[in-house]
Amino acid sequence: MSHASTVRPVIENPRSDIVLVTTVPTTSERQTATAEAVVAHWQAAQWPPELLSLTAYTSSDGESVLTYGQWASEEALLRALKEEGGIAYAGPAVPETAEPAPAPVPYRLYRAVRGNGIPDPAPVAESFPVAFFGAENDRAAREFVDGLFAAEEATEGDDRDYPGGISANMHISVDGTSVLSFSEWVTEANAVAHIEAVWEPLLKHLGGTGLLYRHFGSLYPAA
Repeated sequence: MSHASTVRPVIENPRSDIVLVTTVPTTSERQTATAEAVVAHWQAAQWPPELLSLTAYTSSDGESVLTYGQWASEEALLRALKEEGGIAYAGPAVPETAEPAPAPVPYRLYRAVRGNGIPDPAPVAESFPVAFFGAENDRAAREFVDGLFAAEEATEGDDRDYPGGISANMHISVDGTSVLSFSEWVTEANAVAHIEAVWEPLLKHLGGTGLLYRHFGSLYPAA
């Protein structure tokens, strides 16, 4: 296991059909132990061939560990979710936390955009802002994402030459009731500046909120 590794999952991996996301609540005192326990559980479990990547991210506020797993097929993921204590579970293996981990949620990547100001090859991302938004159904979720990007382009242009911005990846849950924004930035300072200047005003204009972002940094790849 490596801490703050340069290994990163390729969010736009064409082999990835579905991703499983869990946010495990913890405390700043137990966050490292929680992340290490999650990864130790993964490493001890049987690794299905359809499982492409598993990564645990620690939030900068110390209050949560986010797990992100890429699967090649929904059928394989559903089988894994039925295995009690199997690799798809993050909660049962973690140390005692202030509150139980919510059920993992399967998502699919809907839209992804990359920053045009990033050199090739891109620098290693060190900040991963994450936000969850509720939706009534899949159609409403898609309209929300499309409207958000359209509003951004209308106010900022479509060049997306944002300092430190590597990518913005919008996911929609399989049941259509949740939108996951998962972005990659060079530094948290770059991400915070962009969110405050661009995303928060857009979200408020669309009737959402700019206060749902939580910044994740150090990560623990399972392999």
